[in-house]
Amino acid sequence: MGPCPQERVESNSNQFNGAGKVASGKRFRPRPLILLTALVALVPLLGCAPDAIQSTFGTAGPVAEKQLLLFNVLLWVMVAVFILVEGALLYSLVKFRRRPGDSLPVQVHGHTGLEITWTVIPTILILALGIWSVFTLFELKDPPATADGALEVTVTGHQWWWEFEYQDADGSGRFINTSNELIVPVGRPVNLLLNSDDVIHSFWVPKLAGKVDVVPTRNNRMWFQGDEIGSFYGQCAEFCGTAHALMKFQVHVLSEADYMNWVASYGQPPGTVEALTGTARKGQEIFMSNGACLACHTIEGVPGAMGVLGPNLTGLGNKQTFASGIMDLNRENLRRWLKNPNDVKPGNRMSEQAPVYQTPDGNINLTEKEVSALIEYLLSLK
Repeated sequence: MGPCPQERVESNSNQFNGAGKVASGKRFRPRPLILLTALVALVPLLGCAPDAIQSTFGTAGPVAEKQLLLFNVLLWVMVAVFILVEGALLYSLVKFRRRPGDSLPVQVHGHTGLEITWTVIPTILILALGIWSVFTLFELKDPPATADGALEVTVTGHQWWWEFEYQDADGSGRFINTSNELIVPVGRPVNLLLNSDDVIHSFWVPKLAGKVDVVPTRNNRMWFQGDEIGSFYGQCAEFCGTAHALMKFQVHVLSEADYMNWVASYGQPPGTVEALTGTARKGQEIFMSNGACLACHTIEGVPGAMGVLGPNLTGLGNKQTFASGIMDLNRENLRRWLKNPNDVKPGNRMSEQAPVYQTPDGNINLTEKEVSALIEYLLSLK
């Protein structure tokens, strides 16, 4: 048999006795638990370094700056409200806590003045922040009306790489198609027309602008402006399949002069193919004789290289990265990629569809010497 009801009441240290007093007992001390919880909550802040390549805090353009300002204001208002509310709560817990010998306090069922105050003030605060947020979003929807010379670029998301088309790269109607590296001039707005070739992606360059979804059969728009010369990293921010995490790209912001030089030099000059010699010439022959290479890739100025299923390889030798920005461009990485792309980027279309990779182990059906020649040719595309 268990203890009688009277014995159970007397054994509980925090029960009221018959005189309305609190029976004494061992009190719970939450200080270590609170300290541990606070330390754990601070751990995520270690990842908020403004100099990280994909941090949203080290902004480099007007769109990202205004978005960061909006975020900071909302954050610090919420911090202030949290401190005020939790401070009042903790003060009340400490000031009015039950002590040994206390009687049951007078019960309060409401305070009209306080209830109106803590309803009206948050309502005004939320309305003010909401109105400012909406105006900021509409302000960032389009570039300033005074902006001249805006660059127009069509962005197409593919599984798992990015395609950039300049309809008028230099003001004279020059068309340029490139992949995974977007080249723009400093201080000029860039208008982007976003669409997808397959599934939903999301275009995001944290230091230049917030993300915008890239949706099949629908055109979305956004703009940004790079106010600092340098390279900024972008990423697909919407899960889109096997290699989603490896669908990266870069935005290179150049001086106006360097940008115009890039436009002028884009594409293989006439006679470049014929001028190739030695190993690069052999690599060019391998590229041109492989139907899969020609079917998927374009190289401006090279007759027959007009594929559209894969990234445009024009100017590949001038790029800093390849394979959607996940590998630095050098001979060692190119060899690793060409030998078995699926080891580097699982699910890529080249491994799945190119006949040269339809081998038992997925390795390229070329000799080491042929792979070396192909590497030299690809690096010559400048």
